[in-house]
Amino acid sequence: MIIDAHAHPVFAGMPFHPGIHHLSQAYYSRKALEWTLSEFVKEMDRAGIDKAILLTACWKGQPARQRNEATAELLSRYPERLIGFASFDPNTGGEAVTEIEYAIKGLAFAGVKTIAQNVDLFYNDPLYYPVYEKVQELGVPILFHTGPSFLETRTKFGNPTVLDDVALDFPEMKIILAHMAMQGYMEAHSLLVRHRNVYADLSFWPLHPSYHHLIPWSLLEETVPEKILMGSDFPVGTTPSETVQAVKSLPVSEKFKEQILGKNAAKLLGL
Repeated sequence: MIIDAHAHPVFAGMPFHPGIHHLSQAYYSRKALEWTLSEFVKEMDRAGIDKAILLTACWKGQPARQRNEATAELLSRYPERLIGFASFDPNTGGEAVTEIEYAIKGLAFAGVKTIAQNVDLFYNDPLYYPVYEKVQELGVPILFHTGPSFLETRTKFGNPTVLDDVALDFPEMKIILAHMAMQGYMEAHSLLVRHRNVYADLSFWPLHPSYHHLIPWSLLEETVPEKILMGSDFPVGTTPSETVQAVKSLPVSEKFKEQILGKNAAKLLGL
């Protein structure tokens, strides 16, 4: 099974965040991809991808339920191919906990996603902790954006090292470091080694043609082969086909490639 563990429910005809094209232009010298949902699924077919995780994003002060339900509607069109992760605003206190429980139990989402830069909080801020308690109780993974985010946001909030506190305080909560912290990939590796409940995906930066040679692939294979997931970061990063080809071209064993392509994600999600 091949799984794109990091894509966004942002398709043609839907409102884009104003920074999405700017970010893609800055890193990939092209505008963000603008496909319909059906075109995205056809691209999954071309790439041989069985399932993709659509990650909802939420900003401070935005109604999380509206965004989560919009993602759920997309999932309903291709229930055998798409998996949903919900989002929330930790600044809302108990409301955030309610939204996550509703998304997992009511909308059948399989996990949770958050971007610290979007809510102006570090991941070890006490405002986040009630949500972590609920996520750990529900037994679903939570994906954290790590590294820089949109170009106008504050990078400091995406520092992966603060997740050391979270991993220690919630040892049963399955944590995914999105983008493997980008330029902070060695800090991400430290967390992967230290904590049995921490994973990382390769979306956006680690597989970028200009940066992939910086990643210590042999070190990942030797130390944390069961913790690395593939992700395209559609529509900002690579296409699903480009992502699969990048993984297949890595200087690692075929076994490790298969783990990255989907075996690790399938195990993490219980598929």
